[in-house]
Amino acid sequence: MGGDPGDTQGRHTPGAVVGREHELQAMQALLDASRRGPAALILDGEAGIGKTTLTLAVADAAAAAGFGVLTTSGAAAEVSLAWAALADLIGGIDADVLAELAPLHQQAVQAITTGAQGPGGDERLVAMGLRTALERQSQRRPLLVVVDDAQWIDEPSKLALGFAVRRLSGPAVVLAAFRSGEPGGRDRSWVQPRDPSRLNRLTLGPMPDRDLRAVLTTRLGRRPSPAAMAHIESLAGGNPLYALELGRSLDDKPDNGTAELPVTLSELVRRRIGELDAATAEAILTVATAFEPTVEVIAAATNRSPDDLVVLLEPLERRGVLIFDGSRIRLTHPLIASGITADADPTRQRCAHRRLAAAVSHPEQRARHLALSTAHGDPETLAALDAAAENAAARGAYSTAAELVSLAIRLGADDQLQRLRGGDYFFRAGDFDGADAMVAPILEDLPAGFMRTVGLLLLSAVRGYRDGVASTIGMLQRAVEEAGDNLVLRTQALLVLALSTGIGGDLATCVEQAARARADADATGLPALRSQALTLSAHVGFLYGLGSDTAALDEALELGEPDPTTPIMLRPKSIHALQCGWTGRLEQGHAELTEVWHQCAERGNELEMLWADEQLTTIEVCLGRYDDAARTAAGALERAEHLGGRLPLITAHTAIAHAAAYQGRIDDARASAGLAIAGATEAGLGYLVGPPTMSLAFALVSDGHYEEALQGLQPLLARFDPEHDTEIVAGAFLPDAVEALTALGRTAEAEPLVAALETNGARLDRPWMLAVGARGRAQVQAAMGDLDGALKSTEWALAHHERLPMPFERARTLLLAGQLQRRRRRTHPGRAMLTEAVAVFEELGSPLWAERARRELTRLEKRAAGTALTEAERQVAKHATEGMTNNQIAALLYVSAKTVEMHLSSAYRKLGIRSRTQLIERLRAGELRD
Repeated sequence: MGGDPGDTQGRHTPGAVVGREHELQAMQALLDASRRGPAALILDGEAGIGKTTLTLAVADAAAAAGFGVLTTSGAAAEVSLAWAALADLIGGIDADVLAELAPLHQQAVQAITTGAQGPGGDERLVAMGLRTALERQSQRRPLLVVVDDAQWIDEPSKLALGFAVRRLSGPAVVLAAFRSGEPGGRDRSWVQPRDPSRLNRLTLGPMPDRDLRAVLTTRLGRRPSPAAMAHIESLAGGNPLYALELGRSLDDKPDNGTAELPVTLSELVRRRIGELDAATAEAILTVATAFEPTVEVIAAATNRSPDDLVVLLEPLERRGVLIFDGSRIRLTHPLIASGITADADPTRQRCAHRRLAAAVSHPEQRARHLALSTAHGDPETLAALDAAAENAAARGAYSTAAELVSLAIRLGADDQLQRLRGGDYFFRAGDFDGADAMVAPILEDLPAGFMRTVGLLLLSAVRGYRDGVASTIGMLQRAVEEAGDNLVLRTQALLVLALSTGIGGDLATCVEQAARARADADATGLPALRSQALTLSAHVGFLYGLGSDTAALDEALELGEPDPTTPIMLRPKSIHALQCGWTGRLEQGHAELTEVWHQCAERGNELEMLWADEQLTTIEVCLGRYDDAARTAAGALERAEHLGGRLPLITAHTAIAHAAAYQGRIDDARASAGLAIAGATEAGLGYLVGPPTMSLAFALVSDGHYEEALQGLQPLLARFDPEHDTEIVAGAFLPDAVEALTALGRTAEAEPLVAALETNGARLDRPWMLAVGARGRAQVQAAMGDLDGALKSTEWALAHHERLPMPFERARTLLLAGQLQRRRRRTHPGRAMLTEAVAVFEELGSPLWAERARRELTRLEKRAAGTALTEAERQVAKHATEGMTNNQIAALLYVSAKTVEMHLSSAYRKLGIRSRTQLIERLRAGELRD
C-alpha cells in the first residue's frame, strides 16, 4: 500500500520538500510538543497539492530526531477491505512489543498482518491491542503515526485507531492527511487525542510560483522555458502534481498554449464535472475557453440572455465546478478549464473561440481568440495579433508579446521581420533559448546592412547574457562593420560593443569605443542616441579612473531619459545613481537606484531588476545595512535561478558573496564567490571576476587569513594600474591588500597601493580614497616602527571619514587607532576608540570584526592593569608637568630628591616615555588621571 502517487512532488528523498517552510515549522513544533504528551494534526489539501511529500519529509525528520515512525495510507480500491490500513501500522511495531501483549490482544493484532482474521474479527480486541502496543512503543522513544490519504481508511481501521488515539498518554503524534472534498474524509473525529486542545489543523494551500519552478526543475531534470513555465503556472493553480503532469506533457515550445492535458488529470476533471447535456456542455466549454469569462460575454457568445445562462449553469455551481462572482464566472480550479477543453474536439474548440472573438472587446483577447479559431492565418487575424503583440510589449508584457508573435508565425506570418520582433520579445522576457531559436536560423539569410546588423546585435545580446560576452565580441565587431555609413546603427553597435568589451575586462579599449560612439551619436543629432552615448562615456570613464564627467551626465539627463527598452547601463538615471554611491553620496544613490529598480519592476524586466539588485546590495553594505543587503542578494539569487543563464547567476552570487562577507559568514562568502568567479572566468567576463574576488579577500582578511587573501588577490594586484584603478568600484580590495601586506611585513609592496589612493584621492577629492589611503599609510608607518606618524595618519583618516557615511570603514580605522594607542601605552584614548569600534561592529552585525576589537580592548586593559601609576608616582608626575624641579617636588611632598627621581623614572617606564615634554602630552591625554 502507499499514498496516492498523484499526491507527491516526485519520488521522496530527504530534503525533497520545496518551500512549505511555514508548514514544516508547524509540524516540527508539533513534534517538539509531543514530548510533553500526545498530540495530533489534521493536514488538509486538494489532490496533488503535496500532502504525501510533506508527510514523508516529516517522517524522515522525526526518524532523524529519534522518533519511532509508523506509516500507513488509505487507497480508494481498499476502502472496503477491513484492516487494510491498520496492517501497515502494525507491521512497523517492534516484534517484542507485540510479543508482550496479552494473549487475546496479541492474537487479534497479529491476525491482521497474516490475513487470518477477516471482516468478522473482534474489533474491540484489535483496538485494545493496538492501544497497548502504541503506548508501549512510545515509552521506548517518541512516536509518530502517519496516516496518508486518510479519507480512504477502511472503517474498522478507523475505529481501532480512534480508540487508541483517544487513550494514548505518552509522547506520540498522529498525523492524518485528508484529501479535500472527498466524502470519506468528512468524519475526522477518530484523529482527536485525549486532550482536544492538542488537536491541530493545517490546510495545505497553493504553492507559490517560485516553489513550483523549483519543483519542476528538480523533478523533471530541466528548466521549462519562461513561456512554458507561465502556462504551467496559470493552469496548475499552485498544485505541484498538476504542474508536474503538465510539465511532462507540454513539449516546452514557446507557442504551446493549448497542449492536451495528461489523461490522468483529464479523468480527475471529468469525474468532477459529470455528464452534461448539449446546451450546458456548449456553455461550459465557452466559459473554459474564455480568458476572462463574464455572464455578459458568455451569454453573447452562446446567443442567450444573461438570465438564461445563469439558470443553465446553476447545477454546475451546486456541483462545485464554478462560482458566480458578481458578473464574473470562475471555475473552481484552473485545471477544470483545461479538462473541459481537452474533452472537446478541435472543431468545437475553434467554434467556441470564434464566438468569443465576436463577443469580447479587449484587443488582445480578441486576437488570441481569432488565432485559436483557425488553423491558418487570414489578414484580419494576423493584423490583430501584430497589434496585440505591440500593445503587450508597450506595457512591458514581453512574454505575452513573444507568445502572440509565435502564434502569428504558426499561422503563416513567418517572415524575417516577424522573427526579429519575436526574438527581441523573447530576449526581453528573459527567454534566451526562445530568442536564439527565433533569430539564429535566419541570421545569414538577412539582407546585408540594416537587417543583418539588427540581427547581429540581437543575437549577441542573447548569447552574451546566456553564455557570456567572450564569444560575442566578434559578432559585435561584425555588426559595426555591417552598419557601414548608417550612423544610427553604427552608434548602437558601438555602444553594445563598448559595454561588452568593458565587461570582458578591457576598459582601455572600452573607453576608446565609447568615445567613437559618442562622436557618431553627436553626428546623428538624435537626442535619445546622444543621451545613451554620453551616459556610456561618463560611465566607462569613471570605471577607468578618469573621474566623474558630470558635464556629460548632466547633458544626458537634460536630453531626457531614453526609451525604456534601452539597456539599463545606457540610461543616465541609472548611472547617476551608481556614481552617487561610488562617490560617497550613498543615501542619494540608494534612493535613486531604488527608483530605478521599481521602474524595472513595473515593466517586468527581471534582467535589469537583477542588475539593480546587485548594485543595491553594494550600497546597502556600504551603509552598514547588512540585513537589507542579505535580503536583496537573496532576492537576486531567486530571480537569477528563475531566469537561468550564466550572467544572471554570476550577478546574483556576486551579491550573495558581498553581503555574506560583511556579515562574517565566511563559508557562504567562499561558496558564492567561488561560483561567481568560476562562472565569470569560464565566460570570459574578466571585469566580473573582480567584485567576487574582492568580497572573498575581505572575508579572508576579516578572519586573519592574510596569505590566502593575497593569493586570491594576486591577479588584481598583478594588473593594478595606479592611475586608473582606485575608485571604490575597481579598488575596493586595496585596503584589504594593504592590511594583509603590512601584517606579513611586505611594506614595500603595500607602499604603491597606499600612494595611489592618496594621490588619486586628492586629485579627485574622493573621501573613500582619502580615508582608506590615510589608514593604509598608518599601517605602513606602524609596520616600519613610526607609531607617532601612524597615529597622525589615523587622525587624518578619521577626519576624512566625517565626509563618508560608511560606518564600517570608520570603525575599522578606530580599531587601528586603538591598537596604535595601546602600543604607545595611551590607555584612555585607546580604550575610548576600541570601545566605540566594538559597539559599531556589534551594531552592524560584523561578528569577526567585533571580536577583533574586543581582543584588542582586552589586551589594552591587561597592559593598563600592569602599568597603572601608583598614587605617589601620579603626584610626582603631575607636579613635574607643572614645571617644578625634583628638589621643589621633594620639599612639597616631604620626601627626598632621590625618591622623587625614583618615582619619575618608574612613571616614565610605565608610560613608555623619556621626557617631561612627553609627560605633559600624556597629562593632556588624560593618562595621569589613572
